[in-house]
Amino acid sequence: MLQVDNITKNFGGITAVADVSFAINKGEVVSLIGPNGAGKTTCFNLITGFYRPTAGRVQFEGTDITAFDPHRVARLGVVRTFQKTNVLPRLNVFENVLAARHLHGETSILRAFFPGKAVRVREKRVRDEAADLIETLGLLARIDTPAESLSCGELRLLEVAVALSAGPRLLMLDEPAAGLNTQEAERLADILKQLVGTRVDALLLVEHNMSLVMSVSHRVVVLNFGRKLMEGSPEQVRNSAEVIEAYLGKPVE
Repeated sequence: MLQVDNITKNFGGITAVADVSFAINKGEVVSLIGPNGAGKTTCFNLITGFYRPTAGRVQFEGTDITAFDPHRVARLGVVRTFQKTNVLPRLNVFENVLAARHLHGETSILRAFFPGKAVRVREKRVRDEAADLIETLGLLARIDTPAESLSCGELRLLEVAVALSAGPRLLMLDEPAAGLNTQEAERLADILKQLVGTRVDALLLVEHNMSLVMSVSHRVVVLNFGRKLMEGSPEQVRNSAEVIEAYLGKPVE
């Protein structure tokens, strides 16, 4: 579905990402991991149009999206979340999830003022879908709660629900387990395993919670200092001396 070919991003004299390539196939969960500053979020920004690469290209299902703006990427079905939760604080949980359906709106201005039966049926379907997503993410008890009153963990789950409500084919989650306690992270892992093949076609994950990464991923791409260090199965990555050294360093000789 997604093909990232030799992308590089320079900020002045600093190279944040250097010649990184990887692919995501339909039905896969792929994780990008690496120490802080390795270039993971920069890769997300390059894929989704928030940054333009200095070199390289990004393709989604054969379409070159390298120069697409973020809203065009989202309309193609590539939807992301952010490290910093990005929801509408004064709207409640239900309203936030409902708002994300705007990408799939079908009602004209005229029909909005003079809704017929078809519009009312569509409206009910959209509202039912929003409530179903909220239940899937375990937030049904908080459905009428303003987002600004949620805990950090609940905000993370709401952001995933909002992203899913936009109807992605490829869902990209940037540190969705940040701020979650162990029980919440385990529930999130269970949810992510169920998403691919039911609500999304594939999932790209940036995450520091290694337990979650290893339990949900088919493949793991490791970045270090902006370059791809290795790519392999969770077991291969877990046992790699290079990966262990990148995270923990090596003894001083």
